[in-house]
Amino acid sequence: MAIRLKFWGVRGSIACATPQHMKYGGNTSCIEVEAGDYRFVMDAGTG
Repeated sequence: MAIRLKFWGVRGSIACATPQHMKYGGNTSCIEVEAGDYRFVMDAGTG
């Protein structure tokens, strides 16, 4: 079984929703794991 990882919001550990972060985002870390027919999302953010 193949396992695929996708990293979302990897720009830092503190969320920053300010106008200067709108182009690339200021989200906290989140990892998506896809294994066969299953998909897991692990949020490692601040809220």
